[in-house]
Amino acid sequence: MNPDISIRDAMEDDLKAIKILMSIYFLDIEEIPADNFAVAELDGRIIGACALVYDIFPEIHSIAVHPSYRGKGIGKSLIQYLLPRVRDESSVYARTTSPGFFEKAGFVETDPLKKTEIWEDCAECNRLNTCNQSVMCLKLE
Repeated sequence: MNPDISIRDAMEDDLKAIKILMSIYFLDIEEIPADNFAVAELDGRIIGACALVYDIFPEIHSIAVHPSYRGKGIGKSLIQYLLPRVRDESSVYARTTSPGFFEKAGFVETDPLKKTEIWEDCAECNRLNTCNQSVMCLKLE
């Protein structure tokens, strides 16, 4: 990763830039507070963001890197930055349409039907049989 890119905790003032970045990929971040996010910053601009949501279990909920900076290790660095926040858990999960990215970060694809066990909105979804989201899991040591 470029040494001029810094990863830091997001602040309330960053939410507008985070929302714009997430909207590029049609990612919804409503009701996720700023302190759940980490951001990648270059020259004062946010070029990446990732949220760790801790409900019943820890989940990488939203992650996005500006298209001009993809493939440079920023997404993986954002995940690694957030992982120390996970306490007393053996796994972190993610739902994604980009399983290859998560595999590069150490996640393993799990049974798609596991969605109904761990996400209430998946269990109630009428498109479960045609859903293209993969369930990814990272085992923590």
